[in-house]
Amino acid sequence: MKELSLEKTACRIRDIYPSKAQFLRGETVALTVELINEGDEAQLVRVKCVIRELADVVGKVEQQIHLLPHATFSIQLEIGSFDTECTGYGADAELYVGENAVDSASTAFDVVSNFRKATRYGFLSDFGPEECNDDEDVKWMSKLHLNLVQFYDWMYRHDDLVSSEETYTDLMGRVVSRSVVEEKIKLCHHYGMKAVAYGAVYAASKEFADRHPDWRLYTSSGDPFDFIGIFNIMNISADSPWHHHIVAEYRKAVTELDFDGIHMDTYGFPKTGWSRRNGKPRLERLEDQFPVLIESTREALASVKDDSCLIFNNVGNWPVNTVAKASQDAIYVEVWKPYERYHHLREIIAWAKHLSEGKPIILAAYLKPFRELGVNGVEGAEHGFRLLNAVVTAHGAYHLLQGEHGGVLTQGYYVDHSNLRPSFIRTVRDYCDFGVRYGHVTHDQLLRDVSMTHADGDNLEYAFIGFPYSTYGEAGKVWTIIREREGLKLIHSVNLTSASEDYWNESKEAPQPVLGRVFTIAVDHDVDSIFLASPDHNSGKTVVLEYRMETNSRGNVAIVELPPLLYWDLLIVKMKV
Repeated sequence: MKELSLEKTACRIRDIYPSKAQFLRGETVALTVELINEGDEAQLVRVKCVIRELADVVGKVEQQIHLLPHATFSIQLEIGSFDTECTGYGADAELYVGENAVDSASTAFDVVSNFRKATRYGFLSDFGPEECNDDEDVKWMSKLHLNLVQFYDWMYRHDDLVSSEETYTDLMGRVVSRSVVEEKIKLCHHYGMKAVAYGAVYAASKEFADRHPDWRLYTSSGDPFDFIGIFNIMNISADSPWHHHIVAEYRKAVTELDFDGIHMDTYGFPKTGWSRRNGKPRLERLEDQFPVLIESTREALASVKDDSCLIFNNVGNWPVNTVAKASQDAIYVEVWKPYERYHHLREIIAWAKHLSEGKPIILAAYLKPFRELGVNGVEGAEHGFRLLNAVVTAHGAYHLLQGEHGGVLTQGYYVDHSNLRPSFIRTVRDYCDFGVRYGHVTHDQLLRDVSMTHADGDNLEYAFIGFPYSTYGEAGKVWTIIREREGLKLIHSVNLTSASEDYWNESKEAPQPVLGRVFTIAVDHDVDSIFLASPDHNSGKTVVLEYRMETNSRGNVAIVELPPLLYWDLLIVKMKV
């Protein structure tokens, strides 16, 4: 960018973001650019925006606007449409006054054939009457590119989801406005998001359960299963009336309120229980019954809405083995102990990918340091956010953490979420932009993780020189995550050098920059190009790196020197195949 002119820096780009969280193939892509003139004189300015896929320029657009003094103005840049199954793009804008570039800003967007190509999940939990006509929460999530939104605890009762009343009080004592719920659903649709209704699969009010004792599930000692003193657990088996009752409630939510799908929640227990249908006790194994319930729900949703969304909660990574191939749109895992270390997240993701054969993976990994500030204060939580986002994305999964008004999840009851500091908002958006800009690369289904088999020991396909590294996320080292397919190699570097432990859900110290990194990469074909990108630098834009070729006893290698690492960067090696 050209040197800024001091006389003309009163004009700047206040913000830039796509008009939707996600665009469908063939849909016109539009970007909103917010401009501001803080000076005393009107200015004629131009916005130039370059669209890039990795380092390749795939589009340019320019627009001129007359900015009045002390005024803000929003313009829409129409980029055009894209014919692609799933591609992420960077949008890099510059503001010109005359011939001088006075400001710049970047964002990202993706274009997909359907939402299952990239499932970025967020949450809404406030549906009180005071939320009427407030679109800032959904607009915020759109800026984070969250294309799926879980409506958490929107319902009247867990056994009676849709209330006919305008205002009602749920079992947790919260006042909910039905018109606000409907308004938020419409807002999600406006911003290109799917509105997904939370609905627990087996929770009923005690009042309902008392009326249907033979629908309940009982412990081995004969007592009804209780949850937090408010709910009883019901029998979901296919021959239980509850099975058909809850599926009908799901159908009603989609039919009457125009939800796009259902988030089928579970609590991780019970894993087994005793039913009493027709007075006969029977041991029920829920891991075998969940897939049947998922299929019943899918059939019900498909009968009322095209392209519906269905997500099932595997609490604590259970029972992924039985539900992975069921008709759900993603493998969703709510992460709890003993999955407490960074490498455990890799294990969860790898196992889900193996079992599901291609479904996207979503981890609900809540960050308690935003609620329980440790010795590093709120900064420690923010450091933890950046590292956790890096680890999840680098392994090709998505992370449910964020929602309304800068909300961030710290535990399982979403209503009690915490909020990001205003000073950290830009960083969060940079990380979300990065995930979208390179999502078609980082989440390529053909990639395989070779970190443990192609580096270190006698594995010399990749060598890392000049810094401490680990292929499995050890504290005090850089985690090198290597994923590759024919014609493409990715090396993520996640800076854990300042971490004294490798627990993902703990406060972290600010990492020190890692200098002097040299990567040696064995290649079977000619190298086309080598890029580096990081959400910590240069607005996430791709930087082309110089490299040199050498030959050793095992063949040809590309040697590349990397700039300092802050939290996370991604090296992309494209081959001529």
